[in-house]
Amino acid sequence: MPFLMFGSKGKARRVPDGQFEKRRCPECGKTTVFRECVVHKTYTAYHFVNLWSSESTQFACDACGALMELDQTLPPELSEREQVQQRALEAKQAAIVAKQAELERIRAKREAEEREDTRRKSIDDELAAMKARLGLGKND
Repeated sequence: MPFLMFGSKGKARRVPDGQFEKRRCPECGKTTVFRECVVHKTYTAYHFVNLWSSESTQFACDACGALMELDQTLPPELSEREQVQQRALEAKQAAIVAKQAELERIRAKREAEEREDTRRKSIDDELAAMKARLGLGKND
């Protein structure tokens, strides 16, 4: 009877300039920063025959090093000062979105006015050309 031995090993490497977010870790219970990592997992037979490998993106807890999807983490426990800062940041982001929408509306209005002016000018030019062909000049 042959003996077959399976195994797996994984490596996690932090993504340079990757995404990060302050969250609470379900493993260690600490509120800490989770950083984006690429996890490369290899499945082997007899420790040296690679059967297949996979690569995924997960987030690593800075406190305990646990790897998980960001949606598996818990919302952070923020101090009162951090909550005020977060609300202020959300208000600023909402104001930015509102200003961008207003600027887009103004830009669309200007473009519509320019199209209308161009249309009027082309009609006036066409009318002037028709008058010139018919011999109706400015002296009428």
